[in-house]
Amino acid sequence: MTYENDGHILGRTPTDEVDRYEKLEDDAQGVFPGDRFTYDEGMNRRELVKEIEESVKRQLTVQELMTDIDIPVYPCIMGWEDWHFERCRPLVENISRSVGFDATQYYSKYRLKEHVETMVEVLDVNRVFVNGRIAPEWLKMLPECVVSCSGAWNIRQEAKDATGELQGDRMPDIAARRVDALNEWQSDITNFL
Repeated sequence: MTYENDGHILGRTPTDEVDRYEKLEDDAQGVFPGDRFTYDEGMNRRELVKEIEESVKRQLTVQELMTDIDIPVYPCIMGWEDWHFERCRPLVENISRSVGFDATQYYSKYRLKEHVETMVEVLDVNRVFVNGRIAPEWLKMLPECVVSCSGAWNIRQEAKDATGELQGDRMPDIAARRVDALNEWQSDITNFL
């Protein structure tokens, strides 16, 4: 299961999440609990902490409610600075060190790389699923622990022909480029400094 649009999950309770997962038990390979928290450029630190803590609390509640459902839960990590990620520590300690990271609001591959590396350093996560911003050149820049991705915009753009019509026969090549980008991780000199 992949991430959802904000409009679909705002107001959804942990119980609502688990009810949805129960219906997918035979099909889903894993779930990422509703990850979104409200962020506004004008928020002060106290407001941001409250939003992160509420998201962490919701995800921990989902994990607690999943006792009778056989689907792995993977936490969604929120933030971009050390102290944001530190607030998410209960998720990796109590749910999983394999996590999701939402990159849909990123417009710089360098900034995304920096934030994912910071998350990995602070939380010592071992596998990362990145949602959004999944052009192959972006994926190649991310740390080796980024092992999976989802997103639709880039894929839809690549699948269009000259008239703007989606061409399904292009999908295998489009997917293969992303798999190759994830598997052809190139270290850079900063990893050795």
